[in-house]
Amino acid sequence: MYASQSILHFCLALLVVVLSGHFASAQKSADAPAIEPNDTIVLDKVFIIGYKKTKEQIIRRELSLRDGQVLTRHDLDLMVEEDKRRLLNTQLFLSVDASIVELSNERVDVIYRLSERWYFFPVPIFNLADRNFTEWWVNQNADFSRVEWGLRLRHFNFRGRRELLNLTAQFGYTRLFRISYAIPYINKNQKLGISFYGDYAVNKNIAYKTLNHRQQFLDADEPIRDRWRGGVAIGYRPNFYSTHTFGLHYSGVAVEDTVVQENPNYFPDGKNTQQYLALSYGFRWDFRDFISYPLSGAFFRLRINQIGLGLFDDVSILSLNARYSKYVDLGKKFYFSTSTTINASTPATQPYYNYQSIGTNGDFMRGFERNIVEGQHYIINKNTLKRQIFSTQLDLSRKIRWDEFNKIPFAAYLTLNFDQGYAHNYPSNEANTSLSDRYIFGGGIGIDLITFYDFVMRWEYSANIQGDRALYFNLFAPF
Repeated sequence: MYASQSILHFCLALLVVVLSGHFASAQKSADAPAIEPNDTIVLDKVFIIGYKKTKEQIIRRELSLRDGQVLTRHDLDLMVEEDKRRLLNTQLFLSVDASIVELSNERVDVIYRLSERWYFFPVPIFNLADRNFTEWWVNQNADFSRVEWGLRLRHFNFRGRRELLNLTAQFGYTRLFRISYAIPYINKNQKLGISFYGDYAVNKNIAYKTLNHRQQFLDADEPIRDRWRGGVAIGYRPNFYSTHTFGLHYSGVAVEDTVVQENPNYFPDGKNTQQYLALSYGFRWDFRDFISYPLSGAFFRLRINQIGLGLFDDVSILSLNARYSKYVDLGKKFYFSTSTTINASTPATQPYYNYQSIGTNGDFMRGFERNIVEGQHYIINKNTLKRQIFSTQLDLSRKIRWDEFNKIPFAAYLTLNFDQGYAHNYPSNEANTSLSDRYIFGGGIGIDLITFYDFVMRWEYSANIQGDRALYFNLFAPF
């Protein structure tokens, strides 16, 4: 009897939605009395339609609404919108629509209609080995020997369980072979996950020192650096927005004697090898509206790493990196965002290979794309005021039958940027002092373009405290 009632409810809800012609707004029966926002109602059923590959339990993990819930109409509306946002941020779906179907003045159903993405991408690799396009174009004179090419196979929803499988074979500047596999949920209540990775990389050209805040590179006909890495991590996601990650990692690196001769501090004590075990802890709280290009919400991330566990004497470094970002919708298509990152490490004396800096690992400042500002400790504050120029969607459904590719969104924003920071230099880093141990700032204007499958492109004309001015091109959101 329960099954027949569920089928009846679903058919009724679907019929009402189809007759209405859309899925985005709440549906009301002509005979049903108006429901006030604070009236108590019963959510009879939550239906999900439109998915083919993704397992239903993976989808329901992101929903706060459950069958049989008793709540006010106001709370229901808020929870439906929040569930839509969470489903989109899984990056499993191109679109998520929701309908509230009123069965009576006291009972409703909710229907989520999903449009799945294309999950498997055999992607040709054509990357620049440098930190950004400007570094390659200006500092390296657009040297095509610094291009990396190959093939990357990625499946973003392996087995329909939101598992990420990555196989990489890369050649050119860096010869790299990598495998990684992440399983978000391994237990029944879907709170524990596990991931593995391993890679091997060979370089004929490496950055062996920094001079006046510009990386210096050493070229050779034969490989001069070999690197092996691997690790495992356990993830714990107790709620919708928070994730804890605990990891154990191994790294082994060997360089030719030429590297050590050019920079005796490349590894500790003039060695040409370094290996270590490391422990890591990460915490992530993500309340952004759209993770690829957020316009509202907030984000916090904490990373703590202990490199060296006493099994090897090569290196022992403790580091902490924390970032908080806030995104505000100012109305009338204006938006403001600000982000602050703090990085600290100990001891003060560290080998060059393990240096941390403004300009690497996403901790860059606009106007300083060509620079590396190394420091034992540093702080960065980024700020952007933006105005939406347009937002539209190109419908190619008459020409392309695949739902995963026949609707292409486009949005553009005019941006005004200002970044500031400070880096406390390493005591032995005497060749790089003009931007260290002082307040630095930079910024300018730019245009951001967001399109298919969360692809972001940024063109920014920026200047810095030294008077350097240039047009920079970057991929991905600045924070």
